[in-house]
Amino acid sequence: MREAALAGRDVLALAPTGTGKTLAFGVPVLARLLNERPESRRGARGSRFVDPFDRLRALVLSPTRELAQQVAKDLEEVARGSVLRVAVIYGKSPAAPQREAIRGGVDLLVGTPGRVREFLDEGSLSLGLVKMAVVDEADRMTDMGFLPQVEGILSSLAAPRQVICMSATLAGAASDRVPKLMHDPVRVEIGVRNAPAGSVHWRYSIDDREKVALLLGLVKGEKRRGVAVFVRTRRRAGWVAAALARHSVSVALLHGDRSQRSRDAALASFAEGRADVLVATDVASRGLHVSRIETVINYDIPLMPEDFVHRVGRAGHGGGAAESFTFVDAFQREEWRRVSELVGMDIPEGKPVDTTPFAPHSQGRRGKGHASRGVGAITPLGAPRQQSKKRATGKSTGALWREKKSSRERSKPLARGVKPGKGIRPTRPAPKR
Repeated sequence: MREAALAGRDVLALAPTGTGKTLAFGVPVLARLLNERPESRRGARGSRFVDPFDRLRALVLSPTRELAQQVAKDLEEVARGSVLRVAVIYGKSPAAPQREAIRGGVDLLVGTPGRVREFLDEGSLSLGLVKMAVVDEADRMTDMGFLPQVEGILSSLAAPRQVICMSATLAGAASDRVPKLMHDPVRVEIGVRNAPAGSVHWRYSIDDREKVALLLGLVKGEKRRGVAVFVRTRRRAGWVAAALARHSVSVALLHGDRSQRSRDAALASFAEGRADVLVATDVASRGLHVSRIETVINYDIPLMPEDFVHRVGRAGHGGGAAESFTFVDAFQREEWRRVSELVGMDIPEGKPVDTTPFAPHSQGRRGKGHASRGVGAITPLGAPRQQSKKRATGKSTGALWREKKSSRERSKPLARGVKPGKGIRPTRPAPKR
């Protein structure tokens, strides 16, 4: 890949997660930037200078803010000590500091498609001299609806341009869309891309109502730390995080509806060890390298089977053995079948876990015979609602209300000196006139 990238050829690179794809494209791009210096201009006094807008010659597009920040940080480490400058831009964060960084002059810009398109439309960014573009996690870019934005951004680049597409998986419609972004690309494949990273993987066939108890048994019962829990939706992420917190498990929450400051704080608290569990949607499944993750738990199976590979690939970046657990309920058997076909291996049933301390209680606050949901229990999506009393009896709402009203004594006006709930209160004598 290095020779093709240095020669200016378009490259489609496919490699498993955790194999260093950032450096694979970053080193050749930075080397070309050093060898192909921007044109300088002559000033009023005869001295030569480089206009800040002429410095931008390379662009990296990332699907998520966290990945854009991580890629920019890695490339800054590589470029340290050279004249090259790296900046990052992404949405849901103050735009003014990002505009100032661009005005100051950068050689390589990392950004999300939405913020790059925004700056292009308002005139804060020009790609007229950019001849090298990298589309990171290219399959995700096309699946998330970024394809029109990516195509528009690439059309703004100077000709001839070089496009490098990086991905760990490439299946389905993405296998047709991604190559169309390039011209006669060199295809480079390393390793077995569709096998989950790590060493130990288990699955649990379980009802959705029992997932919380099993999760608590794996995390708190077996005292695991550095656990990433992936869920299907933002709402379920909040439910799962609340259930863990109610059982005194330190947890960080990460999903797309949170502000950038909250997302950064959650990721930092988990990476630095202040939180033992990170509950996240697939916004954290792509490209993030957090060395503290040792265990990945798929609370929900992803809708796209390729995301399973990316999820379990988050574990083990800090060295040592990694493990993953996947909860398979009756509503997601078809998704699990597609995952099994993609990874090409039979993931065995997990070992029994003691969930007794965390199972929903058979008795609740209302006395014997009342079925309580228990602490931390979560109503599964798609589960039938409890039958209402109106439907069970066949009576109208008015009839049920009248029966309830007649079964108890009607409220009477309070006598003077009586305070509700406080018994008899002595009356004060009337003031003398």
